[in-house]
Amino acid sequence: MPLQLTLPEPDPNLARSVETNPLHLREWLIGLPTGNVMEAGRLLLDALATLNRVKLEAEDRAKLLDEYQNSLEMLTGAFETAYASPGLPMKDSARQAAQLALNLWLEMGLGWKQALMDKVEKKFSFFTSTKMIPILMQSVLYCFWRTFQVCTRLFQPLPMGVWGEIHQVFRYAVENKYLDERKSDNPKEKASRSIATIYKQILLLALADPQRFSGPELDKIIEIIEGYALYAHFQPVSKLNSSAGFFLIELDLDRPPQFVGHRSLDHLTGQCLLFDTIELAKKLHKAESNVELKVPLAHDRQKVQMWLELLRRVIRQWSISPQRLYQRIPAQSSVEVVLGLPISVLHLNGGMPLQPSLGAHHLSAAFAAIDVAEMQPIPWQVINESPGGYAILARDLPSEQARPGEIVAIRAASDAGWMVASIRWLQQRHDGATEMGLQVMSAKAQPVLVRPLGNGETQYQAALLLPSIAALKQSQRVVAVKGCYTPLREFSVVHSSGDESKIRSAKLIEQQMGYDLFEYTTD
Repeated sequence: MPLQLTLPEPDPNLARSVETNPLHLREWLIGLPTGNVMEAGRLLLDALATLNRVKLEAEDRAKLLDEYQNSLEMLTGAFETAYASPGLPMKDSARQAAQLALNLWLEMGLGWKQALMDKVEKKFSFFTSTKMIPILMQSVLYCFWRTFQVCTRLFQPLPMGVWGEIHQVFRYAVENKYLDERKSDNPKEKASRSIATIYKQILLLALADPQRFSGPELDKIIEIIEGYALYAHFQPVSKLNSSAGFFLIELDLDRPPQFVGHRSLDHLTGQCLLFDTIELAKKLHKAESNVELKVPLAHDRQKVQMWLELLRRVIRQWSISPQRLYQRIPAQSSVEVVLGLPISVLHLNGGMPLQPSLGAHHLSAAFAAIDVAEMQPIPWQVINESPGGYAILARDLPSEQARPGEIVAIRAASDAGWMVASIRWLQQRHDGATEMGLQVMSAKAQPVLVRPLGNGETQYQAALLLPSIAALKQSQRVVAVKGCYTPLREFSVVHSSGDESKIRSAKLIEQQMGYDLFEYTTD
């Protein structure tokens, strides 16, 4: 099937503006103001966009694109620092840096697509060699991989049409037996991996559901993907024998792979393929076991525990993707939301601070230094809802306040009770609005303060006690600040009444960027 990739319209008027000598171009690129990543990025983007809109031979274009891409790779670290953001909405400076980085990789991809299409169109010419085609295809896919990474930082999906082109390039590589072709023979160069491996990396990042993870978590997930992608495999649809570990790739559609689940594959039209992650999951389970052995002896136990929980989360995503228990129903209502565990605790306590008998100086600084403005509930529009959660939307939020893996308190009206929920995913829309997916954890959470015992002088932190739910066979649980959990740890608990008690941690349920959730027992 022929390739049909989106290309820019050529502009003959730009021909005199393009530097076509690779040596002269390299000198110009070396002179870019790398100390100012935004200025360097804009100059690079303007030059690259001009190159992409003039006609050149594929070989000449590829030499120039290699120079541009080397410079862009060198700017990557500075860009990542510039657009690092703990949450949404991103600050203007971070959003602009991320958008510039995204535009650069999209434009870089356009250049490689142009070279590829020029070469493919001359494939059957008597004087044209086809050796460059797989190298150009690999370069196109690599730019899609880098584009996807920046999109995840922006909490945005890939632009429309990109998934369709990713699948097209892969399908063409299959048809022409190019899958194992790589750009160079150096296995340490991530930009030179085979077409099949880069395609697997893109699929795994999509299946990880990246809008559920914060920036530091995404760094680790990409590290896992680049280390383990080769253990995922492609299978024909006829090989499906179990839904676990199999994902459906529809090569003629503009969408990411989907978990097979209970869907019937009998009536599929078009070209389809299965993505098999069974061996990948086995390798990750082995890595999980190795990390588990290190936890009790680790010097930085919290860091190792975070790495372990992250491994477990991606294993679940790549084995059996979580499915909603309830159908989401479109809604047109509004809710009030407060963001963060300490502020949620204060609102659940009627806006009054909980006070330990030891005095205010024993409260954590994060809890004691809450600004009055942060206490005000924020109105959100409900997009859809179910008994288990909400999808909500808001505009004009305080910068960086909404973070994946954080606790929020939510209520339907000013006189209604507060429910406690966890932010499961975030999405930044192109119009500046923020969408957020919430999973309700409890409608009867109790605000408390907790302090670990037996470790010298420690401070009280905001926490929530979640009552057991017999119908779901769910034991009583604690939501506490991240890093609180260790097995069988004892805590002093201050209740809203002023009474104090003791609890002991039992089983860890999950660890997110903003909290630990674990079962507890009482003496």
